[in-house]
Amino acid sequence: MAISVGLYALLQAQYAAKKKPPDISNIEVSLEIQRLEGVLFGLESKQEIRAFLKDNALFAAQFLGLTSHEEENTLVERLYAMVHNADIQALYQEVQQVFGDFSAIQQQFEEAFRYLLYYYPDFKIPQLATFITGMGMDLYLSKDLIVIGLDFFMGEEAKFRPIELPQYILRAYQPAYIVPKTILQLSQEFIKTNNADQTLLADMLYYGKTYYFTQALLPKVEAAIILSYTKEQLAAVEQHQDIVWEHFIDQELLYVTNHLIKNRYLNDRPFTSEIGQQCPGNIGRWLGWEIVKSYMARHTEVSLSALMSSTDTQALFAQSKYRPKK
Repeated sequence: MAISVGLYALLQAQYAAKKKPPDISNIEVSLEIQRLEGVLFGLESKQEIRAFLKDNALFAAQFLGLTSHEEENTLVERLYAMVHNADIQALYQEVQQVFGDFSAIQQQFEEAFRYLLYYYPDFKIPQLATFITGMGMDLYLSKDLIVIGLDFFMGEEAKFRPIELPQYILRAYQPAYIVPKTILQLSQEFIKTNNADQTLLADMLYYGKTYYFTQALLPKVEAAIILSYTKEQLAAVEQHQDIVWEHFIDQELLYVTNHLIKNRYLNDRPFTSEIGQQCPGNIGRWLGWEIVKSYMARHTEVSLSALMSSTDTQALFAQSKYRPKK
């Protein structure tokens, strides 16, 4: 018995250990992040704004929705009014104070893309731009363009904040979350899914892959930031993960397909009341990440791209042999 327990503890310790990141020292990334809010707020006339739209045609088409010449006049008027709005000008000044120096965030993006090119050498890095959205959109991603709405990410001390969001979501809108949130959203481009599998387990593993992908590209970022948990929440979940697992098993949740039930465990909530007030929301996503990590620790021959391409939920779950740490 002592040998079995000792072997189990050793295996658990090995699985818990982080895999050493690959060597990316020979991968070069030259990244330019266009600070378009600074460009726009430096313009004075409608003619200059019209030229701004022409010079930034991809941004104008995809982010601002400019699809025809007829719409251009309306958009020029809207941007002109925005630039000359006192409240938006005050917002811009605050953004400048918080993000005047963007070098640390740029370096974090560059490192993430170097890891991404290691795993996916053919990946084409999109254009990156920042903007002020007037609390309209935090992030926009397409294959060609990434736009960061800086006014969302100014932090808890900011005068202007998106007032419609509850505090448990707002706490993750700080500068340190810009790159992790972007990579987390970008990860969805690489995941293949089986649309016929509508189980909670399939959704859990989908989100688990997004977290695993994000940490692979940002190995220096704490798990709590990737999850948008507080450090205290993550510590509590890790300490009581056996309780979380027992709840999922006792309630036979893994194979439910009812969206109302699934949303209780996948959506942003202040806490998961079904388990307890100390259990944070998104607990199913966290558990999915734990299962994916267990699978990858046991199958070191599986590449990140192979993980993201796999669609056999049941095989991944079974081969993970996941059990909560005690």
